Amino acid sequence: MAPAETRRSVIGARCEALGVKRWRTLAAMTELAAQLRVVVVVIDAMPHRYVDAALTPNLWRQGATGGRAPDGGRSLPVSVTYANHAALITGAAPASTGIHGNHAWDDDRGWVSAPKEGPRATTLFDLVADAGGRSVTIVGDHKLIGQMAGGRADHVWPPGGWIPDGTERCEFGYPADPAVVAEVQAADLHADLVVLHLNQPDTTSHLYGPDSPEAIDRYRSTDAAYGQLIAELADGWEHTIVVTVSDHDQETINDQTPVPLAEALAGIAGISVADEGTAALIHGPVDDDVRATIDAVPGVDGTEQLAADIWMAWSEPGRMFGAPPIELRGQHGSPRCRTQVAIVSGGDARVRAIAEQIELRRPSVLDWAPTIADLLGVGDRS
Repeated sequence: MAPAETRRSVIGARCEALGVKRWRTLAAMTELAAQLRVVVVVIDAMPHRYVDAALTPNLWRQGATGGRAPDGGRSLPVSVTYANHAALITGAAPASTGIHGNHAWDDDRGWVSAPKEGPRATTLFDLVADAGGRSVTIVGDHKLIGQMAGGRADHVWPPGGWIPDGTERCEFGYPADPAVVAEVQAADLHADLVVLHLNQPDTTSHLYGPDSPEAIDRYRSTDAAYGQLIAELADGWEHTIVVTVSDHDQETINDQTPVPLAEALAGIAGISVADEGTAALIHGPVDDDVRATIDAVPGVDGTEQLAADIWMAWSEPGRMFGAPPIELRGQHGSPRCRTQVAIVSGGDARVRAIAEQIELRRPSVLDWAPTIADLLGVGDRS
């Protein structure tokens, strides 16, 4: 990632090229809701490769009337939910957010669950609130409220990250797509920033595999739910920009035997492993000898250094790290799952220019937050 000053100048140049107006005063921000609403819709584990006119007509329509990255977007190296949502809402790399996967490293506790930590970086919710604007977040994974620091939004569901009694849930206990749609329909979406999330493709793909008939049916039904979300944005569509993304893809698991990486490294002082599906995070002094040990583990396909003391390993196709409590036919984490849905649409005049950019250059998950911040004119991006 480029230094902050360089990155800001690149973002600024891009936005100026797009004709994006960059408000710099709080007084201008008070008029923001009447000028622009940015809506981010995340469809968890929705594969870019399955977005087409027949299976997902609503996604296809938004891409056709706005723009769609031909090869999809690009996630972080560890292609999992929480690291990519932290990057999406902050525009900051894991070195800044502290979240490299579904885990974060804590010097006192070791690897900890990322959703309980939240990103150690400024979020879009922070920037909008600090500028006097209004934001909304409604998500199908209740853990995202804490993980994205979504509690700073003015309207939050599930409230406090707790799923209300009576909420329709998926097989894993997360709010089902219809529950999210119902909450969106009941909410006041007249805001500067709206962040929405549909979770069920991830659950179904985990249970049956991303290319299974069950997953295909889920992509179709979630696309219908997505169409309902888009319909709720009709009032104010003329000043709305919608960014539709997924956080990662999934891959089929056909061998339930865990890759024994943690066992192979268990006797090495200072080394700690966190399972991340078809990837694993390794913290500690990975020297040439440790690297050789990792490479020799049956089922390890490759390794990459992410930070001074953090590495990732990924499995061979069809294998995963760790033994989940139930059999999973689909998983993610490896670089093979980095492709994201990347669509921009809406009635605002600036949609076309942004669409042209993602059609010409593949967007990274790190691109969206600074672009949205510049569109809304929040934060110091000079």
